[in-house]
Amino acid sequence: MSIFAVVPVKSLLKSKTRLSSVLNPQDRQTLTLSMLGDVLKALKSSMVYQIIVVSSDKTVKVLANKFGVAHLSESQLGLNPAIEQATEWCIQDDAESVLVLPTDVPLIMPEDINQIVKLGSEEKSIVISPSQNGGTNALLQKPPNLIPPCFGRHSFMKHVGKASSKGISIRFYSSERVSFDIDSLEDLKNFLETESQTMSRLFLEQIRVGNRLANL
Repeated sequence: MSIFAVVPVKSLLKSKTRLSSVLNPQDRQTLTLSMLGDVLKALKSSMVYQIIVVSSDKTVKVLANKFGVAHLSESQLGLNPAIEQATEWCIQDDAESVLVLPTDVPLIMPEDINQIVKLGSEEKSIVISPSQNGGTNALLQKPPNLIPPCFGRHSFMKHVGKASSKGISIRFYSSERVSFDIDSLEDLKNFLETESQTMSRLFLEQIRVGNRLANL
């Protein structure tokens, strides 16, 4: 089964601005790259056949090359158009399923990805994993273009609604690791309180973010 994974990454200059009270622009860029590295590491050890990072950022391209995964430069601005572009690329390369993962789920493990893939083995089905705030932190489609991507605010219910309206089989994958993303200061605190061997945690410890949070 040809399972492809798409990981969209916005410009590093615009990444994680809600963390600006404790992380300067360089710190935020490095954190984003570290989280991307954690996601790619998990994908590389999973059942996924091909991985595509879609981003216009040259530094992201360098990291994708370092991990030996494909890179696609987005032709249109916006998260969902970038995902649609990458999905079409996957379809042209004979993908049977496409899994979309965001960058900021550093706790995801290969076993999470494999479980999502197994849940999505049925023809004409989607597997969705919600984020803690009503977003979507994993979306697998088989075939890849059953519904358009609706990532952003309240995307979980949007994806479910579109699939339901078309009579598409929906399966859900619930995992604290996958539902957790880093977007706010509270997320950052919770992440530091969670034991992990991630590149993201190592970086945050190196710059002593815990001390910065304590001084707020």
